[in-house]
Amino acid sequence: MNNPILGRIKKLYKHKSKWARKNNFQAYRLYERDIPDFPYIIDIYHNHCLIYFRGNDKIDAKKNHFPLLEEALKEVLDIPTSNYHYHETKVQSEEFKYSKENKRSVDFTVEEGTLKFIIKLEKYIDTGLFLDHRPLRQKLIEEASSLENDQPKEVLNLFCYTGSLSVASAVAGANVTSVDLSNTYLNWAKENFHANSLSIDQHRFIKSDVFQYLEKSSGAKNFDIVILDPPTFSQSKSMENTLDIQRDQIQLIKGCLKLLKDDGVLYFSNNLRDFKLEQEISDYLKVKDLTAWSIPQDFRDQKIHKLYMIKK
Repeated sequence: MNNPILGRIKKLYKHKSKWARKNNFQAYRLYERDIPDFPYIIDIYHNHCLIYFRGNDKIDAKKNHFPLLEEALKEVLDIPTSNYHYHETKVQSEEFKYSKENKRSVDFTVEEGTLKFIIKLEKYIDTGLFLDHRPLRQKLIEEASSLENDQPKEVLNLFCYTGSLSVASAVAGANVTSVDLSNTYLNWAKENFHANSLSIDQHRFIKSDVFQYLEKSSGAKNFDIVILDPPTFSQSKSMENTLDIQRDQIQLIKGCLKLLKDDGVLYFSNNLRDFKLEQEISDYLKVKDLTAWSIPQDFRDQKIHKLYMIKK
């Protein structure tokens, strides 16, 4: 029986695995709903294969094409079937949470150029590393490596998650402040620092609601680079209000600018697919849309995130 997905997987793997090895990217996107009858996303994490179902349960369940996909992967990939992981991704909403699953965590390290990151599969819905921000991590290595008056750059990473952008900045020599409301993510970020032989004592890890942090720190003007990468929606018992990035963008951006040095730069990213930057921001600030540049070449989805570079 002819397998309709086999040829596509072979072609993608031949091209992308070669590209990944050349750049030492041990984590990359292999397949992204290229064929409509196979609505899956496949990410490679070193010697693990993570498969996401991104179809419609009512429409696609009847097709039962997963066995064909799995058959193709087993033929093409040199990955043991025990290292195949299957997840159903969820569209982010106000009710969405990165909740724990009742499974044992599968922990290991992947390399991304000169960087290293701790990946945790099964225990959480997310893996700990957003692959689509790889170009921004590489850019931060360059941006944060230059000195400011013979002093290291000061970098602030808000909604820092597991600290991959913080690690990129710190590896370049910057002093990094990472802020997140989750102790789980802050501890994960510290693990990533350790994995890169970075002393956590030389950097700051702050558990705080970002809105409250910005309010308390207003006017400090301490930072050369601020990274603002909020979720689309967020709510928590520790937050005074919910976060809606379309609604709250002006408040967040203005708060960040108050912490920037006069010649500093804000990198603002989000993954709301129909996000629109408020005209007020474009009218009074220097804004450069880096979205097209920032989408990695292993991603088909050109709306996976938005990225803006903003200056006073």
